[in-house]
Amino acid sequence: MSVKEKKSKSKTKKKPEKEDVQIKEKVKKPKEKPAEKTKTEVKPPREATLIISLIENPVTTEEKIYNAMLRIEQLIESDVAISREDLFDLGEDIERQLMEILPEWINKPWMYVTPEHQQQLDSWCSDWSNFIMEYARINIKHIIHIEEERAKYPFNNKPVKKRLARKQLQQIGNYIVAQEMGIWWDKKKIRLRLYWRTLDEWADIIYEWSIKTGRAAGAERVMTLYDIQQANQPWSTIPQEDLRRIFDIMDDKGYIEWADKKKNIIAFIF
Repeated sequence: MSVKEKKSKSKTKKKPEKEDVQIKEKVKKPKEKPAEKTKTEVKPPREATLIISLIENPVTTEEKIYNAMLRIEQLIESDVAISREDLFDLGEDIERQLMEILPEWINKPWMYVTPEHQQQLDSWCSDWSNFIMEYARINIKHIIHIEEERAKYPFNNKPVKKRLARKQLQQIGNYIVAQEMGIWWDKKKIRLRLYWRTLDEWADIIYEWSIKTGRAAGAERVMTLYDIQQANQPWSTIPQEDLRRIFDIMDDKGYIEWADKKKNIIAFIF
């Protein structure tokens, strides 16, 4: 065998060794990097979202901020008996909530003029009364003060330079009373009590709240009228006269028993 052939054989023998080294190198497991911690989005609580919303939108009034904070307190106290129908999602802007219920005709100048013909007048009163009921429900207002409301938007609509007069709001109020959706709370017809929920509905809602909070079956089943008003719930600002009527309805339905009727003290029945 020649020297060249020996050299070529030796070269061919060495090749597998290199391949073996390469394979061994491949077999080596790479160092495992510690798994990166995935950042989970931490959503702010609903009440915090509302506060951020109020800060971002400076076009707010003291009353809107007060109403917003009142709603926050209601949720902190208890997360029940506050349906989506009663309260819009707290993450939404208060200003936008009002915009969502504004009817298409709100910026029409003629809607601030009282029609002369009876058919048109009835339609005009109906449109305004439907809006007022929705407006009161969203703002949790059981009694509205005509003079206070007519100074606010949209009753005072500055973009179209129109404003409802006291007599117009009283006329709309009379229509609401005729439809049995409210009653005048004073002889001068300045304060209007609105029933955007019936007393029967409030009786069911209050009893449901007593069950979900454990009051109906606990030591706190006995409550005074004052306790109900301090519960920070949508019914807390209902006038006392109507709260007493609600108690009577609850008694008829078997939701409560009177601990002391003269002192307006009730006891929930579970």
